[in-house]
Amino acid sequence: MPSDPHAAPQSGTEHEPLLGRPGDVSQGRTDPILKNLITGTAPLAQAGGLILTALVFGGVFTHKLLIPFSLHPLLNAFAVLVGIQAVLIPQPTHTAAQKRIGARVHAAFWATALMAFVGALSAVEVHKKRAGLGHFESWHAILGVAIYALLVLQAAVGATMYFFPAVYGGVDNAKSLYKYHRITGYTILSLLLVNVVLATRTYYGGTILGIKTWATVLGAVLVVAGVTPRIKKQKVRLWTSSS
Repeated sequence: MPSDPHAAPQSGTEHEPLLGRPGDVSQGRTDPILKNLITGTAPLAQAGGLILTALVFGGVFTHKLLIPFSLHPLLNAFAVLVGIQAVLIPQPTHTAAQKRIGARVHAAFWATALMAFVGALSAVEVHKKRAGLGHFESWHAILGVAIYALLVLQAAVGATMYFFPAVYGGVDNAKSLYKYHRITGYTILSLLLVNVVLATRTYYGGTILGIKTWATVLGAVLVVAGVTPRIKKQKVRLWTSSS
């Protein structure tokens, strides 16, 4: 069967630019990169992200602001929303040019999200120090620290793989790690959504702000429903069939 003339060159290995071959949803050759944020099932993810952001911002701004602590949920919610954009933007790319642009916009989104996450962590640390509060007193706090650490590691590995492949011994070696970067990225997004839900089980999130657990679960489910169908299965497969 003749190959698709619109498809990117394929090979049996990772010998192609980061972030995917054509799948169920592909970016048109003349489509702007930002259109990837609304193609296919992406509107479901956008709706879920906006619901989560609205719940947090609405809860915080309808109650007394606690500076700097209020910055913790606000910056975290903003960062999660930006992180969703970072995941959505490269998924439909498939030509070499699209992948290059997608990778750079993806990196810019995650850099923005990471700065917000750092600000959120700093805010809660300053608050705890001032108030003499302990650490790791909830599952939300425990998972949050683990996620922050994963985010820093993921950002460092992703940036060096794509922009400085010599760190890994060359382009081919770096490309062989792309699938693990993708899998870790989807895992981190899932953990972030879980931690938003867990925040409603804390005294501040659930009792003071009154954010309902079911509402955050709904938002998280929509994000997953929007992101999952757009995943390029061949790009996260850890092994290939022998047939």
